[in-house]
Amino acid sequence: MARARPEKLVEHALTLIVLIEGASPEAAQQARLSLEKWRTQSPENLAAEQEARQRWNALFSLSSELRSRFHEPGTTASSKHANQRRHLLLSAAAIAGTGTLTGLGIRWQRQQPVSVARHQTATAQLLKVDLEDGSPGSQVALSPQSDLEVRLYRQRRVVNLSRGEVRFDVQADAERPFEVLTRELAIEVVGTAFTVRDRGGPVFVGVEHGQVRVRLRPQNNLTTALAQAIDLLPGQGLTVRNGRPEQVRTVDVASLSAWRDGWLVFQDTPLGEALATINAYRRVPMMALASVSQMKFSGRFRASDTHGLVTTLAAILPITADASVDGVVTLRPR
Repeated sequence: MARARPEKLVEHALTLIVLIEGASPEAAQQARLSLEKWRTQSPENLAAEQEARQRWNALFSLSSELRSRFHEPGTTASSKHANQRRHLLLSAAAIAGTGTLTGLGIRWQRQQPVSVARHQTATAQLLKVDLEDGSPGSQVALSPQSDLEVRLYRQRRVVNLSRGEVRFDVQADAERPFEVLTRELAIEVVGTAFTVRDRGGPVFVGVEHGQVRVRLRPQNNLTTALAQAIDLLPGQGLTVRNGRPEQVRTVDVASLSAWRDGWLVFQDTPLGEALATINAYRRVPMMALASVSQMKFSGRFRASDTHGLVTTLAAILPITADASVDGVVTLRPR
């Protein structure tokens, strides 16, 4: 009868295999080198490594998708599929016969969101959503052509804003801070009301009450440290343009989310940037030639009357508005 292989050797080999499959590229490479060296040190080690691989392969005979998703805690999935993966991973620990996968499985499970929801609005559509985050009263209001995803975790609440303009009214929860992520910014908040606008150009954050902390996000997949945080207090706003934060400025709190009441408010805004907001309310967009896109204007306009807005712009700026047969309006210098 063959001598039983020491279980501790199998567990050591399995631990390295888990790291190879599920750790960061650097840690995985280190584990791979360690396993290759370790298994050549004795026949017992080699046999233990073979036993560990048999157990590991047995785990993934349970599901063809488990291996590909084992190290992807950010993968979006339905609650049903998430539960299936959790059960498979816990089954993996039993098959492996080691506490290594149990600990990793529990950690993996706790990293998963308890709920994921996506909210989008069409042209000229407004939407208000109550967040089911365990804090009654937390709400988000979406302006037209907005797109965001809400991920609620056990220890944090995260919103990814892909585009648009959104007002957040967040109830405080010290144990689960609230974070909004845009292309360029990470916005941290405990409890407050604030507006975030990102329509592909500058990103703007304005605070009605409470306090938020804004950080620049690393770009181009760089892992460099984030820039120094910028704290915004009630009545303050910040614009980040081309990755560079401008000076914190005083803003009219009442105008921050005036769009919820059907108004578009611009204060010394370049025409090209304003059109990104205006076009969210138009079935057929307006365009501005480069020669007029940097002209600035101020005013308060009815969101439902973008035709009248075009007429007003032509009256207060040295521009003309030419409409094509398909309804597209082009703003040109007069």
